[in-house]
Amino acid sequence: MQENGKAAGKSQKKSWFKGLQSEFRKIIWTDRPTLIKQTIVVVLVTILLGVIISIFDAGILQLINFLMK
Repeated sequence: MQENGKAAGKSQKKSWFKGLQSEFRKIIWTDRPTLIKQTIVVVLVTILLGVIISIFDAGILQLINFLMK
């Protein structure tokens, strides 16, 4: 009885990996120039948002310090 369970488990794992391999074949990878452009945009937007958040944070801190006096 245990042998049937083990065989079914192995078969199920093989089926899962075959499905996974099939899904990986469907992936369309971007070319290198597009990947570089998109990476640059993500880094720049991240830096820009970090600066904006820092400015807001400093402004709010100044406002709180002004109100506390």
